[in-house]
Amino acid sequence: MQILSTLLLVVAVANAVPTPKLGLTVGKLIARADDRLEIARAEKAEEAEPANKLDLQSQFDTPTELQGGNIQQDTTFPPGAVGVLEIEFSNADGRTLTVKENKTPAAPPAGFTALEPSSYQVQLSGGSADGLTLSKVDFIRNANSTVDISQGQIGRLCTETNTFVIDPAVGELEFEAEENELTLTVANMNAEWGIFLPDAAAAAPAAGATDGAATGGATGGATSTGNTLLDLLMSLLTRGSTA
Repeated sequence: MQILSTLLLVVAVANAVPTPKLGLTVGKLIARADDRLEIARAEKAEEAEPANKLDLQSQFDTPTELQGGNIQQDTTFPPGAVGVLEIEFSNADGRTLTVKENKTPAAPPAGFTALEPSSYQVQLSGGSADGLTLSKVDFIRNANSTVDISQGQIGRLCTETNTFVIDPAVGELEFEAEENELTLTVANMNAEWGIFLPDAAAAAPAAGATDGAATGGATGGATSTGNTLLDLLMSLLTRGSTA
């Protein structure tokens, strides 16, 4: 009964607001609420970390002992101008991880701009870097950065040509929007890695920088009302999904 009352209230408020000002139909509001609910569920699932996962912090040029037992260990390093390097490791046998910061790296690949002025030389010792249970090179955007890294790439240095290679053969790249994180699954992390952005993306304004100016002013009241209705629907859907 409470859910039905909430839905009726949403419909009544929507009908009371002039359509041109509201700019949203009830159907669109429900669709948007569904989208937000799915995002919330995905974020909750993402936050549910495995019980055998460790978050470690290390420094450049400092060996870090990684445990065996297939315990996932995510090791982060001091932040750069835009973001933080993270190494994900899991394996039956432990290894020693050392990362060196190269402040004079090779030039970016053609058509790309370096997101960081440094590159990162990753070295696993104490055993092979091949065939690990988990082997990832990640880049997480700093919380105070406004750079859009969603189109970013992680390149591997070819030592024979002294050039960074960006190619699917290097590894499987994903962008995790919730964490603002680039994550590259690799067969062997022992290499020098650079973080890059396509020139076109680097020249574009930060996400959201112009949205406010384009949609502000006269539409402010409608946006506020739409968001209020959306919050009501989110409350309704959340209660319904947990009932």
